[in-house]
Parts: sequence; structure tokens; C-alpha cells
Amino acid sequence: MAEKVLLDSDKILKKKFNAKNGGYDALEVDEFFDQVREDYELLFAEIKRLEKEVERFDKLNAKNVNLEALNLQLTRKVKELERLVAKGGTAMENLRKIDKYERQLWALGVDPSKIK
Repeated sequence: MAEKVLLDSDKILKKKFNAKNGGYDALEVDEFFDQVREDYELLFAEIKRLEKEVERFDKLNAKNVNLEALNLQLTRKVKELERLVAKGGTAMENLRKIDKYERQLWALGVDPSKIK
């Protein structure tokens, strides 16, 4: 909070007004309640600011949860791909192997498309 609150609950509770002409000094009472009003305006503005921050935090937290779930999914996919690559190589490597075998078969005079 940028501005300092002038009144706390003790100051409000213990406030004594000077008697003047059989009553209280209206100007003194008005000045005191002006301070109370200003403090309440500051406090309510701070409450609104904090509510916006909480809302922003909640949105960021939800986004973080979603990103963590996505990260978990992608981590699982990467592990599965790594397992597949370790097991049999990449698709490109497999295509190269097939091409190599087909060329060898053609060189031997065998049509690879007729092999079941």
C-alpha cells in the first residue's frame, strides 16, 4: 500500500472529542471522520488490488497445472519414441534397410514385390 493508513482500531476507539458550547466541535469531528473515510478508501482499494492479484495467481496456477500435465504427456511420448528407436531404429533407417534389401534381391533377379 503506497499511502500510510493514519488510523488503527485503537485510535478510532479511544478518540476523544473536545466539548465546545455544550457539544462537540463539528469541525474536529468532521476532520476525524474524513480521516476514517480516507483510510477506508485506501483499505478497500488495497482489497480490490489483492483480489485481482489472487485472480491472476489462480489463472497462472491453472495454466501451470495444465502445462505440467502437458509436460507429463510429452515426457511419456518421448520415452515411448526412445523405446521404439532403441528397439528398431527410426522409420527412415528402416526404409533405407528395406531399400538395400530390395536392391540386393533385384541384383539376384528376384522381384521383391512377389515375396510374401
